[in-house]
Amino acid sequence: MRTTPFFFTAVLLVTLAPTGVRLAEGKAVGPPQIAWKDMTFKQQKAYMKEAVVPTMKPIFQAFDAKKFKTVNCQTCHGADGADRKFKMPSNDIHLLPNTGAAFEAGLKTESTWPRWTEFMSGKVESAMGKLLNVPVFNPQKPVEGTFNCGKCHKLEATKP
Repeated sequence: MRTTPFFFTAVLLVTLAPTGVRLAEGKAVGPPQIAWKDMTFKQQKAYMKEAVVPTMKPIFQAFDAKKFKTVNCQTCHGADGADRKFKMPSNDIHLLPNTGAAFEAGLKTESTWPRWTEFMSGKVESAMGKLLNVPVFNPQKPVEGTFNCGKCHKLEATKP
C-alpha cells in the first residue's frame, strides 16, 4: 500500500492530537513523547505555552471567571516565576499544611477549602496529570512520583 501525504498527516493527527500537543504550531513536543524531566527548558516553555495554558485556562475560568479572568504563566508560577526559571512550587500560591491530619482540620475550619479542594483534586490535578503523563495522587494509595498538591503549592514546615 502506498502512503500519501494525506494518510501520513491523518495518522499523525490521530496519534498525537489526544496528547495535548498542538500540531498546528509545530513547536511543542511533550509527554508522552518525551518525559517532562527529560525536556529542555525551551521545550518545557513551548509545551506550557502551546498545551498546558490553553488546556488549563478554561478549567480555571469555569471555576471562577472573575478571579481567573487572566490565565498566564504568573497564574501558577507566581510574579517571580521568570526570575526562578518557572521552578515549582510557586511562592505565590496558597501555602498548604504538610500532613493529612492538618489538611483535614483545615477543611473543617476554613470555609473556602472544601470548594477549592474539590476543584483542585477533581479538575486541576487530573488535567495536569494527563498533560504531564504522570499518575495523580490518590490519598488512599499514596505513591512517589504522582502529581499532587506539593507540585504547585509549598507545604508548611514541619513543627518540632
